Amino acid sequence: MKQLIIFGIGKIADVAYHHFVRDKEYEVVAFTCDAEWLPDTGGRENMYSGHPVLPFEDIERHYPPETVSMFVAIGYHDLNAVRARKCQEAKAKGYTLISYVSLRADHGPWLEVGENCLILDGVGIQPGVRIGNNVSLWNNALIGHHSVVQDHCWIAAGATLGGLVTLGERCFVGLNATIGGELSIGADCFLGAATLVVKSAPPRSVFIARGTDKFRLESDDFIRMTMMPAVGPSRK
Repeated sequence: MKQLIIFGIGKIADVAYHHFVRDKEYEVVAFTCDAEWLPDTGGRENMYSGHPVLPFEDIERHYPPETVSMFVAIGYHDLNAVRARKCQEAKAKGYTLISYVSLRADHGPWLEVGENCLILDGVGIQPGVRIGNNVSLWNNALIGHHSVVQDHCWIAAGATLGGLVTLGERCFVGLNATIGGELSIGADCFLGAATLVVKSAPPRSVFIARGTDKFRLESDDFIRMTMMPAVGPSRK
């Protein structure tokens, strides 16, 4: 089994780790992060999920890049720029960045995906789609036919891109957001949860959908007032 180091010790790294373990294509041998983020253990070895955590600054001394691959598992901080920078640093050290594509994702042999991508369960990728490098696609996102997702994007669970969409670099697409077909979204755009975009947008555009207002009743009062009385046959 091929060996793998995961960069990151946060929630995203935990998600990636459990998927790698489940699908058994890679053996995770260690985690790594910048030395400044290593917890103070009082001289004891840093561990995460039963594996050693080593400083990224000298990771190649412990695991040379010719013997192990790496996956950078951090979030969309600074519109994905932090993750993009760490990918560049890992490659500069000589590491091959692998991609994770869930066995439960919906795609065919047409899948075209770059390095350091995370494609989780239920993601639908239709024919003609091209996925760039360092792209995260969370559960049940749909990428419509002949769309292009450029490098360093983050597409949250339930989001939909229509056919023939171009999504620029470093974009964030929130939960259940929808981009209509045949649109071009520029680089560094932020699409919040549940937004609906039906026109092309220039770089650095922001789309925010208004949240649902809280109803005036509390839940127990609401249930009581909305329950219909049982209607039975008349006994008269």
